[in-house]
Amino acid sequence: MRSRERTQGLASPVSGLMLIGLRAYQLSLSPVFYALGIRCRHEPTCSHYAMDAIRAQGPWRGGWLTLGRLGRCRPGGTFGLDPGPRDRNDAPWWAVWRFRSKPGRVSDDRLPPANRADDKDM
Repeated sequence: MRSRERTQGLASPVSGLMLIGLRAYQLSLSPVFYALGIRCRHEPTCSHYAMDAIRAQGPWRGGWLTLGRLGRCRPGGTFGLDPGPRDRNDAPWWAVWRFRSKPGRVSDDRLPPANRADDKDM
């Protein structure tokens, strides 16, 4: 059984090729898309998310996580802060739908109530 720990600095050749391809995209096509008005809806951008996911999770999981992120980056999809998952879960290699953990929800306790007197126009 393979160790679940990822060693820093040692990457597979496939990871290296994927990262080189993503960096080439960032330097060549991404500025063209930006100039045409096509921008990422998330922070970090999808290419940075892909690089982080491949570095942290490996090429198989990182690739599937990136495809899921690209699927969320569509009209009517999600937007905002969506960092890549840092911790590997215990999902088997074939259960790609379980690679991403559920995103956290913003608690309503931090928001002021809607009927406060100081929120009303006078």
